[in-house]
Amino acid sequence: MNIICPICTRDTPDCYQERHHLIPRCKKGKETVLVCKSCGDALHQLFTEKEMEKMYNTIAVILTNEDVQKWVAWVKKKPNDFSICMATKKRR
Repeated sequence: MNIICPICTRDTPDCYQERHHLIPRCKKGKETVLVCKSCGDALHQLFTEKEMEKMYNTIAVILTNEDVQKWVAWVKKKPNDFSICMATKKRR
């Protein structure tokens, strides 16, 4: 079943969806939202787990971030089945 990604608002097929913890699991977060893989990867590139826990723990707040807005403007121009593989930051 396709979803509309709450970050980029693209229609996202099943194979490009992932559950994103609004507060990271390592910070005892339980609530998840379905997002496209590209946006899920981008959020983890843009924010540390501590930032996600303390500041960016709702979709509304995430969407106010200037870097997220730039990401959304860029990714909205891509096809719905577009997925980007991003290298993850090494966390200590």
